[in-house]
Amino acid sequence: MLALIVTGGSVAFAIIIAFAFMRSSAGRHVAIARWRKRASELDQKLARMETVFAAYTGLVLVWSEKMPNPVTGPNDDWGEPTVYGSTAALASLVRFAEPGKPKAFARNLLAGLADHNTISSDGTNSTLRKLIGKLRTHGVAFSASIALPGNKLIEADGNVAGAQVVLWLEDASIQAGDEKAAITKFDKEKLTALSDPIAIAEIMGKAPFPMWRLSGGGRIVWANTTYIDAVGAGGLHEIIDGQIFLDDQCEKQAKRAIEKNANIKDVRPLVLSGTHTSSLISMFPVSGGVAGMAIDASEAENLRAALKRHIRAHDETLNNMGEAVVIFGADKRMNFHNHAFAKMFALDENWFRERPSHKEWLNHLREKRRLPEQPDFREWQEAEIAYYTDWPDEMPDELWSMPDGRELRLVRMRDPQGGISLLFGDITDQMIMQSRFNTQINVQTATLDKLTEGVAVFGPDGRLKMYNAAFEDMWKLPEKALKDEPRFRDLTPLFLGLYHDREFWQNMHSRTTDPSPEARRHVHGEINRSDDTILTFLSRPLPDGATMIAWEDVTSSRHTEAALRERAEAMEAADRLKTEFVSHVSYQLRTPLTTISGYSELLQSGAAGELDDKQAEYVFAIQSAAEDLTRTISDILDFSAIEADTIDLELGDVEVYDLLEDALSFVAGKAEENNIELVFACPEDIGVIRADETRIVQIIYNLLSNGLRFTKPGGRVELGASNEGNSIAIWVIDNGVGIPPEKQPQVFESFQSSRGGAGLGLALVERFVTRHGGWIELESEEGTGTHIICHLPREAILEGAEPELSF
Repeated sequence: MLALIVTGGSVAFAIIIAFAFMRSSAGRHVAIARWRKRASELDQKLARMETVFAAYTGLVLVWSEKMPNPVTGPNDDWGEPTVYGSTAALASLVRFAEPGKPKAFARNLLAGLADHNTISSDGTNSTLRKLIGKLRTHGVAFSASIALPGNKLIEADGNVAGAQVVLWLEDASIQAGDEKAAITKFDKEKLTALSDPIAIAEIMGKAPFPMWRLSGGGRIVWANTTYIDAVGAGGLHEIIDGQIFLDDQCEKQAKRAIEKNANIKDVRPLVLSGTHTSSLISMFPVSGGVAGMAIDASEAENLRAALKRHIRAHDETLNNMGEAVVIFGADKRMNFHNHAFAKMFALDENWFRERPSHKEWLNHLREKRRLPEQPDFREWQEAEIAYYTDWPDEMPDELWSMPDGRELRLVRMRDPQGGISLLFGDITDQMIMQSRFNTQINVQTATLDKLTEGVAVFGPDGRLKMYNAAFEDMWKLPEKALKDEPRFRDLTPLFLGLYHDREFWQNMHSRTTDPSPEARRHVHGEINRSDDTILTFLSRPLPDGATMIAWEDVTSSRHTEAALRERAEAMEAADRLKTEFVSHVSYQLRTPLTTISGYSELLQSGAAGELDDKQAEYVFAIQSAAEDLTRTISDILDFSAIEADTIDLELGDVEVYDLLEDALSFVAGKAEENNIELVFACPEDIGVIRADETRIVQIIYNLLSNGLRFTKPGGRVELGASNEGNSIAIWVIDNGVGIPPEKQPQVFESFQSSRGGAGLGLALVERFVTRHGGWIELESEEGTGTHIICHLPREAILEGAEPELSF
């Protein structure tokens, strides 16, 4: 019996350890497997222990703590002993307990037996209270019999079991019978006692849990003291007069017990003696009505709720996993699957309702072509099912190549109850990445060998780990010198033959072996070898501690650079000559243009006589051509000044709205002649900018002229502006012929026009916008039109300019 108690305590401790282990386990798969295995073992042990305890005809009380002070009087603390035993023992000994709460049954029972005289095995007389006190405080074992009224005899045995104190209580009247015979004997005694109201009151009235009796009509006719206290009534008469039930469900439960002639149980929350508890209410038919009792089930419900929460948490954890999980029980039917499993195999949730078997699942996947192709499916399927009975010592991971191209990694796990858990992970991306990585390594190796630069990688120990053919040829290294990963210092004498600077090689060597940040740094430079070749070098530390050194022969490129430098200087000189020539020619053209413009205006004014219509038309043509040529020459001079960096902006306050409106009016006549619609899109409150008004007018006029020139009659040209915080945007949009994509990069270059004109309009626009600190963007589609936007700062600050605006 001592071994049973120790085993019971071990089982309870193991349960606590199992729950703690499951909560602390970091590995999700391992935790699930261990939990299931451990839970199975504990369930089996608990079942065996419950069977053993059920077969014992007495009660066993176990203290896990020692009593702090010896037992000295009737009001002593009995501690918190744990009670084990059979139903027969409980039925037999409950009548000897003092009234009290169900949770305090052990203390109530000890209080009812403690002060009766005992006869010990050594012949001494004492009370059970004193015997238990010595046992708990000094570990003194005892074996005694307790004599009770009515010729009742209780056998009591106390002993120490390790760190625990154990007390056996057994009703000698049922000691020799089995549980069924004992209960039958007790029932007979109970039937005999029914004719004795005092005996009924003693047994039922002292019950530590509420008990009551109802008539066939459902009215309360009796209740024990615990019931009266639980509902807070003044006495039994108040219960009967007011028909005070524990809750509003008791009447319905009693009615079901009468109708079904069966014991009806229900667990629900009750408020007993002002305390909210979860109680097991049993209502069962008796002669003449219904009897009921309410047992405190808070602890059991809390454990059940905790277990449900734990299982729910595990299920939620599995459902939140990216890997697919399915669990088959020992019956080979599906017990659980997570969301990832249904998604991975595209299974409808309704399909899982019937708990399909492992074989049915495989058949279903085969029909849907969601299994790896097998030469003999039946043989493969039988091998899968055989794992339930023939589990190998080692189960390696398996790779499933799916028909849709996915690669799944399968991990099988054995359930302690004989079931199997399967874990699937989609490693398609991982396989692809691995393949790409291997391909990249191969490509890099092949590329390294094809490089013209010499590349060498030295490890942290200074040994040569990798090199290419260009490195070997560049430094004229013999093949045997590069075998067996030579050290950098072993190669230094070979390097010195072509470059004699020992300090250079010592520094290079330190960068390959010295781990300090000062030494392991990125270094590059250029050297001139004794064979008249010029090499550039690069020393770069790698993440793994190695150092890469790359060499490039730039002898030819250096010669080419010198030649190109000379050519560039010659081109710059020619460009300066061109600019000077253009400026000179443009200046010289202005004198005759002024004469032509003056005489044409004189003729048009009629000073030389009245002109007929034909003559007026010719004079007007001369004036227009002279004006266009004057503007072209002005553009050329401005462009030359910009290129020579001799032009300065004269900054001032510019009213953007007025300026744009005037510019649009200036070209309105030309637009009307060509039947082109002009649109103005600018808010009047756009404000003022600090800029060169003359150049802004030139920018807008060039943009409008460009739009009108390339817009067909009936077309549309829009001039607009908008605020952009510290800048403004001015745009011109036309629906003209547009600019081909291949010619758009050259539209802002000088003398690049292919559509008529000198090709300076947009070039000047871009230069003037840049001078103001802005930028320009172009959107154009051939056949659709062109959209040019100039972004100008609110305040273009130039050195020496007066601050005229205050923002």
